[in-house]
Amino acid sequence: MQIVLTAVAAYLGVCALLWAFQERLIFYPRSVTHPPPNPPAQPIEINRGSVALRGWVVNAESAGPVVVYFGGNAEEVSRNTHNWANRTATSVLVNYRGYGDSTGKPGEAALLGDAKAISEWARTRFPDRPLVLFGQSLGSGIAALASPTVKPDALILISPYRSVEHIARRTLPIIPVGTLLRHRFDAQSAVAELPRTLVLASEQDEVIGFKENEAMVESINAAAQQPVELHKFELRHNQFFNHPPVWQAVDEFLAEIPQGDGKDAESPVP
Repeated sequence: MQIVLTAVAAYLGVCALLWAFQERLIFYPRSVTHPPPNPPAQPIEINRGSVALRGWVVNAESAGPVVVYFGGNAEEVSRNTHNWANRTATSVLVNYRGYGDSTGKPGEAALLGDAKAISEWARTRFPDRPLVLFGQSLGSGIAALASPTVKPDALILISPYRSVEHIARRTLPIIPVGTLLRHRFDAQSAVAELPRTLVLASEQDEVIGFKENEAMVESINAAAQQPVELHKFELRHNQFFNHPPVWQAVDEFLAEIPQGDGKDAESPVP
């Protein structure tokens, strides 16, 4: 009986810890270590009530599409500005609240609201340019969930997932994560309204897992109007941006998106 009671107590303890500390398990804010050079990265600030979201626009004078990027759960976006500087697109990189120099505290509802606000800011600043949402890891769910409201011209997802619940179930199969989770990021709920989508995934992804990537792709293909363009690589979870063939796939995808007349492509960034 003592063994049973100990096991039950341990189980309940794990559940309590998951409930109490899930923000620390999902979000890993990072500070800006070295601000990127300007140009090509021009600093911007988008205010959301009392919260200031800070980031950069890279290649503001480009004539290509406008890409709004949403990073991973431990990513400070300035660290990748050198990659975006090599694109023909204009890129909008804004740190999540609580990350980098952005103020506030991260949470699902807040980040999704911010994603929509950032996307609309980009559309307003560059109104005659195609808009692409690009999300990696955690950001793939944010990009997908923002799409039905933002209605971008295209979507790019690296290491996508159906929901945080699906990932947590794989790691904690005996824990009732569906009941305990406050931040679900249920990307699967948006699949029917996604635009043309490029997915970059790896069979060696040790964080989300290729089976989860495939499940999300299958969900999109079953519901969306256009099939997913899937590119598979042999990379670990954090290696995508250091792999030139990944950027080649991104560049080719962006080049196929129909362009507007570009008359506002050189709008100044405030």
